[in-house]
Amino acid sequence: MMSGLASLLLVASAVRAFGQDNASGVASGGRQLSCRNCCSGCGAAYCSPWSCHCYESRRKPYYKACGSVPSDPGIPPPTPPPISGCLELLVIGDYGTRDSRQASIAEGLASVASARDPAAIIAVGDNIYRSGAEGSEHNIVNWWANVYLKHSSLNRRWDVITGNHDWYTDARTERDFTWSQRNIQRGGYWQMPGFWYKKSFSSSSSGVSVDAFYIDTVIWRGSRVVDRSLHGDPKQEQLDWLRAALQNSSADWKIVLGHHPVYSAGSHGMSSTLLRELDPMLRQYGVPLYLAGHDHSKQVIYWEGVNYVISGAGGARPRRRSNEYPAGSLQHYFPDGGFVGLTFCNKQEAHATIYDADGVVQAVWPVENSATSSVASYSNTAAVKLAAAVPPILPASHCGLSQLKSVDRFCSTDGCQVLPDQGDGSCHDFCLAAGLHCARAWEQGDGTCSQGISINCMQNSTELFCECTSVKSQPVFLP
Repeated sequence: MMSGLASLLLVASAVRAFGQDNASGVASGGRQLSCRNCCSGCGAAYCSPWSCHCYESRRKPYYKACGSVPSDPGIPPPTPPPISGCLELLVIGDYGTRDSRQASIAEGLASVASARDPAAIIAVGDNIYRSGAEGSEHNIVNWWANVYLKHSSLNRRWDVITGNHDWYTDARTERDFTWSQRNIQRGGYWQMPGFWYKKSFSSSSSGVSVDAFYIDTVIWRGSRVVDRSLHGDPKQEQLDWLRAALQNSSADWKIVLGHHPVYSAGSHGMSSTLLRELDPMLRQYGVPLYLAGHDHSKQVIYWEGVNYVISGAGGARPRRRSNEYPAGSLQHYFPDGGFVGLTFCNKQEAHATIYDADGVVQAVWPVENSATSSVASYSNTAAVKLAAAVPPILPASHCGLSQLKSVDRFCSTDGCQVLPDQGDGSCHDFCLAAGLHCARAWEQGDGTCSQGISINCMQNSTELFCECTSVKSQPVFLP
């Protein structure tokens, strides 16, 4: 018991937690608090019983933990051992990059899984770049099973959801791999029983229970590939399911996981659709924790009772920042590779641990299981002052009389200038799919609404900025 606690304190001493809105990756400092021996408590306004971190309050962590600093700060701290009676989960996203970076971070994930023994590993989408499984189970075997299952500690349940890249082709291949002999023969660890589903976890010793609700935000936000692949109204079916499932849950903790974030400091920024439709549901049914990926970084955003944690650094590299989050709400931002761990020890408080690519702890964030139903729901950015220098575009719901789908970002208030989220293609094809015409096209690679190089509307690219119009006119071509 003492040796485990000693290891935990050694790790806590080396944790590099940031101050609010810290973008540099360096501890921001702050008022030093006196710490006594963690076995007898911390001399601070609040002391987390899980990590023995001192806090000025539950929402403002002080970056230095209780305990002595290792004699050699150049030696990475060990991964903390699991805490008796606690429930552990690991969350990784945007990981299927088919390169050495993916393999390297997989080793770090395996190291932490070996030490923490999580009940499951949760994959929050973009499981295979660049275009999902492309109709072939061999791609899942090659770029998931062969990368991760060669590590014995990763031979455990993986709860998987889709990301936007998985829906560049029919994602039913990834869903149906759950029942494939290629998965079953390898232990059946890949689990995607539906595009939205619930899994329940509990600790046999502490009794703490967690209901995890997995959602498909690509279906939620709208996709042309989804429309071609699925019948009926899958978005409305998903919304109705989530509302009923949250309402009926009696678990101590309710957490929701999807690919797209509500708020984000990363290049993709916030999702106005999820802010308008999902966020009120989280608050109505007392969900204190929403986890996502999509932006290739690790973030913790805390706003009015809800913790938004992003774990999208499993392989893909970050781009420039958008800072589309409420001013003062960004608690941690790490642009390097890695993943996130969740620890649930009791009904009152959980912890989100941010790991780097090697599995070294970078920060620990307390998540209070407070009732969020009494918190006002912010359904549009007009009610929230964002940290972004340039406010995000809140477009009309249609371009003319047509609704654009498979959109990464809207770039004009009329809803007609967009960054498509379609893989390789042309602006002509993108606009035509909505019954519109291409007026102008650009190629740009930074993921922002900046007009790059003017190109022909018929030219294919994976980095498009398109302007659609309902008026058939001569499109702009290169001279």
